[in-house]
Amino acid sequence: MKRRQWLTHAAVAALARTSLAAAPKRWPTPNLAEDQVLRCVAGIRPYRKGGVRIEREEAAGKALVHNYGHGGAGYTLSWGSAKAAVDLVKHESRGACAVLGAGVVGLSTAALLLEAGFAVHVYAQAFPPHTTSDVAGAEWSPDIVDRGETPAQRRRFDQMLLDSWHRFMQLRGDRWCVYPRAIYEADDVISGLDELPAGIMAPGKRVRHLPFAPHHAGRVFQTLLIEAPAYLQTLVAYIKGKGAVLHERSIHNAADVSALKERLVFNCIGMGAAAAFADEAMVPIRGQLVHLRPQALPYILDHVDGYVLSRRDALILGGSFEAGVDDPHPDNATRARILQVNRRFFARS
Repeated sequence: MKRRQWLTHAAVAALARTSLAAAPKRWPTPNLAEDQVLRCVAGIRPYRKGGVRIEREEAAGKALVHNYGHGGAGYTLSWGSAKAAVDLVKHESRGACAVLGAGVVGLSTAALLLEAGFAVHVYAQAFPPHTTSDVAGAEWSPDIVDRGETPAQRRRFDQMLLDSWHRFMQLRGDRWCVYPRAIYEADDVISGLDELPAGIMAPGKRVRHLPFAPHHAGRVFQTLLIEAPAYLQTLVAYIKGKGAVLHERSIHNAADVSALKERLVFNCIGMGAAAAFADEAMVPIRGQLVHLRPQALPYILDHVDGYVLSRRDALILGGSFEAGVDDPHPDNATRARILQVNRRFFARS
């Protein structure tokens, strides 16, 4: 099953600051030779059947607010789902609270709680640069995520997209490493960008010839590239600057939650929620990426077998979609396949 069916440093830095412009007739193609390969990495997407869980309950002696299950759309939904979760306590007194997890969702939730006047303690097994969020490709596109089973859930999903998009638009620029990018969706790709609520981006435009692979047709959207490692470092610095206290501590079960001194707890531990909160709707989906030496490509490409995006630290090739696999270690066979399918896409360019 294909991923979408589930739902040079100075040159690259200069490119990152360039606004989107009309595509030329021809854009550069990447060099995917073996001598360009730096590493292969893997991360586990926390997919949840039935949709992202945004819910408050009394459990483990705490007022517990859940915010997890974002699948492959953690960055895309991060600010919006954080707002939805924080809104559940907007009438609470502004005391101390705990945030579980230090991926992009947990850190975004911590940021909004701090902005709302709460004192925040973040508890996590690992912090950037050692989280699953650090290895994400992080294009703004709601893919590999369940939008919900009911009309109300889907409306909430759309609102989270809107809220997240508007926050990311405020963060554009070098401080946060969030940049406008043209994203080309090749034919046969099922994209979450085809199902956006009004107020985000213009509908995709049909192109008969991709400007870097003219033997392919597709659609082009104007989205955002979030350079994950740099973005997370800025987000950590932001919450620490607002007074957040970070604790290296694992949360494995309800007893670990009960042991926390804070009564108000936000659960943002992603796949960890499957065991800690006995959520059988959680499904691990391993994604593997190949990092190549940085190359100044002014576009993102999604095709039916993978994707390509250019960051200042690396050219990123995806992807893999391995449902039910929770081993976070990459393997050589998948590395070879990712290189092969992306080379094949550009072969007739």
